[in-house]
Amino acid sequence: MRRAVALALVLVPLLASACATRRWASEPVLRERAYTEEIALLQRVSVYDDPALAVYLSGLGQRLTGARLPFHVLRDPTLNLFATPTGEVIVHTGLLAAADNEAQLAAALAHELAHVVQGDALESGEPEPLAPRLQGDALGSRTAQAIFALGLPVTARAAITGYGRERERDADAAGLVSLARAGWDVGEAPAMFRRLTARAREAGPREIFFFGNRRRLDERISTTRALLGLRFTAVANRFRSSEDFERLLPPVVRENAYEDIRQGRFELARQQLERVSAARPDDARAQLYQGELRRLQAQHASATAERDVELAQARAAYERALALDPALAEAHRQLGLLYYAMRDVVRARAELEQYLAQAPDAPDRARIGEYVLELVR
Repeated sequence: MRRAVALALVLVPLLASACATRRWASEPVLRERAYTEEIALLQRVSVYDDPALAVYLSGLGQRLTGARLPFHVLRDPTLNLFATPTGEVIVHTGLLAAADNEAQLAAALAHELAHVVQGDALESGEPEPLAPRLQGDALGSRTAQAIFALGLPVTARAAITGYGRERERDADAAGLVSLARAGWDVGEAPAMFRRLTARAREAGPREIFFFGNRRRLDERISTTRALLGLRFTAVANRFRSSEDFERLLPPVVRENAYEDIRQGRFELARQQLERVSAARPDDARAQLYQGELRRLQAQHASATAERDVELAQARAAYERALALDPALAEAHRQLGLLYYAMRDVVRARAELEQYLAQAPDAPDRARIGEYVLELVR
């Protein structure tokens, strides 16, 4: 069964050659290679499991291309979106979370799907093998790790290096045409690439994928702005978002924020959680993650007073989460661990016992039980 994923970046030698001249023996050979690489990749990564989201994204792709393409959403905070030569589309939660509206998301999709429509993978020739070396922040990305560890050059070209400047510019042009034809606001295309550039700047060297590469994003901004001035000045379409986008994307943003918290990117996580809370003030899990963010920031506080403020805010966030959803067992666990760290034995034990009562099959039950036994003594 296919899976998919999450991770982070920075690599040393990328492709041995980004502009290989060897042509594929035939299109079926390319398709078989792409399919084999896709299966290998999806077995190594972690899927964001939301069938409704996959159907929604496939619908966006159909509006842009006329074909119903399969989508795989990976739980990965890096900026990545690519289509395989077989028409399978892989997108990270990080890129989805960067879009401020549906037109912006459709703009990124339109660019990428243009490569499939135009057959760029076949026309670009066979890529050279990868040099399997990653360093620094890139090692945090399971997607990047899988691509290089497994040696997936077709995937790497689609996801990381792209198809060369001219083909990428052609994809910009074709993408804007399909975006306008489908009725979205074409002016949101450069806006999306600017958002990706800002996010890539904040994320730093972990961004090794094409849509996290600031130089290539600058090219997308420049090309789409020029095309808008030349070809689309009379376009009246101004559709930007939909109820489906507003309904399906906040949970993606929330879960992506959690992945950023796990990797220590607190400011990015804070921005995303504030966005979710503004859209959904009754989202209990967003409050849980706010608590996690505050708790971890307390560990990095430089002064006792600052630490105490963060801990108080963490506790308040956990309590808000439980007020919104009393069945959210994880909030009891985190409150218990917070009280444990604060040496509040009575409340720590009460919260941890409540967690065990609400989550009898929790995978960490044995570990939490040890805390409770310790607190009894």
